[in-house]
Amino acid sequence: MATTVHSVRFYNLLPVSVKCMSCDEEAKLLAVARADNTIEVWNITHTPHIERTILGVFDVVEGLDWYKGRLFSVGHQGSVIEYDLFRQTPKSMHPVTSGCCWCISVKSERRQLAAGTEAGYINIFKIEDEEIVYEKILDKQEGRIFCIAWNASGTHLVTGSLDTVRIWDVESGHAIHRMTTGRLQANQETKVWSLAVTDDFTIISGDSRGKLCFWDGHTGLGVSSYQTHKADVRAICLAKDQNTVYCAGVDPLIATYEKVKIREGDMKGRWVKSIQRFIHDHDVHSLVICDNKLYSAGIDGYIALSSYPPKVLFKYPPLLQTPAIHCSNLKRLLMLRYPNSLVIWRLGQKDVCPPTKLLEWKSISDERIRCAALSPDGRWMACSTQESFKLYSLSLDDKKPRISKVKVSSKENFASQVMCFSPDSSLLVLGTNDGCVVCLSISSDQPSVLYSFDAYKDKEFKDSIRMLAVSNDSQYIVAADLQSNIIVWHDGKMHTKLPRYNCPITAMAIHPSTNEMVLVYADHKIMEYSLRKRKYTKFSKILQDQHPKQWLTRHFPVHNLTFDERNDNIIILHDDSTILVIDKDKELPEVESKIPRLGTYNNDNTLENSNQHPFSHTPQHAFHVIKKYKHLVYFGSLCEGEMVAVEISPVTLYEKLPPSLKQKRFGRM
Repeated sequence: MATTVHSVRFYNLLPVSVKCMSCDEEAKLLAVARADNTIEVWNITHTPHIERTILGVFDVVEGLDWYKGRLFSVGHQGSVIEYDLFRQTPKSMHPVTSGCCWCISVKSERRQLAAGTEAGYINIFKIEDEEIVYEKILDKQEGRIFCIAWNASGTHLVTGSLDTVRIWDVESGHAIHRMTTGRLQANQETKVWSLAVTDDFTIISGDSRGKLCFWDGHTGLGVSSYQTHKADVRAICLAKDQNTVYCAGVDPLIATYEKVKIREGDMKGRWVKSIQRFIHDHDVHSLVICDNKLYSAGIDGYIALSSYPPKVLFKYPPLLQTPAIHCSNLKRLLMLRYPNSLVIWRLGQKDVCPPTKLLEWKSISDERIRCAALSPDGRWMACSTQESFKLYSLSLDDKKPRISKVKVSSKENFASQVMCFSPDSSLLVLGTNDGCVVCLSISSDQPSVLYSFDAYKDKEFKDSIRMLAVSNDSQYIVAADLQSNIIVWHDGKMHTKLPRYNCPITAMAIHPSTNEMVLVYADHKIMEYSLRKRKYTKFSKILQDQHPKQWLTRHFPVHNLTFDERNDNIIILHDDSTILVIDKDKELPEVESKIPRLGTYNNDNTLENSNQHPFSHTPQHAFHVIKKYKHLVYFGSLCEGEMVAVEISPVTLYEKLPPSLKQKRFGRM
């Protein structure tokens, strides 16, 4: 049966540049600070995806670092800030000496944190179990400290500033070596933007001349320097084996230098130029390496994952944490979430009428919106910032749409991290900042609390609530936390707790007819669980050993899943560019076989795509893909025989960026 797809391309999201990044290698978490003062925490264990978004940052973040799962930042306000990752908000602030703070570095083995300031002070803090404690300050230097790094033993610090790299003895607080960089022009100071220090105390610096310099930390002498870039080198990253260094900056070329031994008995080795890659078109602000994969980011907002050899490149777009799109299928409404506003559109009848913008709601004082939801009947809209929850009654059928704030009869603060309406629009379920699951009855004009489950306090949940789902009959409520603990309640009482699979959940939904719940994990494993029978379905058990290898090796997470209302056996999943359709009626394919692509070959389809997914008019097995999108934010059911796809074109994101450094380029990766 034919399906009409409404393609929505008016989700006009602005790309937000990345200021800096830091990786916790043990926990496989990547912290990303953006120019809008938000910090995203990405889980990079399997397919990279945003796990948390810290909105309450009242500072321009200039530096990030981790200590055993604890995240710290510094910025213009002049404080070291530690974050509460459970509540996704700043936890404590510790002022530094004198003004803005530009850089931070943690030495885990010594439980020490160093921060460099605008006025040239180095502050040392001791990291205790619950907080950090000011320990000492080193001698003042002239001018701003742009970057800071520890040596391997933690006895010395290295700083970069104007024209100078300094080595500090932490115990005495004095600078023991001062190395000058030189200048391109006599009246133009050289800024040392970035540093890395090897275990043998080789110091590597990148500066505003576009040079990569190597220094001997024991003697304070220069070893070698290379003109790697045509403009400032803003970021340096050292591989774990200490034999490879990456650098990039205003000139976005990512250059690689490797240590090689020229002759036998050469202990130190020599740094030589290796491959270079054009991954970004605009300034690169940060480079981080984890598990031999390089993460790079900057002005364009994309987070690029690359490695060589073999040559691998994946770019994750600067989009909001999902879900950002909500659909009211009964009223043909679509709500788009922006950082501090919500916009509701009415979709036309099967492309006969153009979409109509009905309503735009903006938060007070431009507060960031953490989550939002639109009821299926179009009568209710809910949203939450970091501090407050708001519920509105909508009247969108008239020529003049109206919105009215509704008060919930409770003294509790329902500020939430996730929320959803039941399919019949009688319930609104919230996952609050405190780890509670709150169920509000909205069937009358005066909403009230129907149930409240404190799953975190009862130790059923171990982390923040990440996902919620409600069955079509409103009997079952399902919640999942960030550690993949999943709890099911039935009629207000705990029904069951699913076996925990040690992998993040990226998508979850309950089938409207069968009450079978489908879960998709970050490693692309798909599981189906019967809420009524309290066990995994037969299809799920068979599938566990027969996931197509091509599906499991995809590098983008599944954002959303939906069902075909005309066929109970159809499951539809999507990631950044691909829609996967599973027909449970058909046999599962061989594990090694390629997943066919539904459609016919035409000149618009590249040979590469046809090789990856052979074309087929009628797929014979359970899996097939539909691949025609780029940055697909949402794909869901609108009504019988109609679907809606919301996508953002990379071209529209690129058009909103500032000009980049102009230069000739002859090769790209």
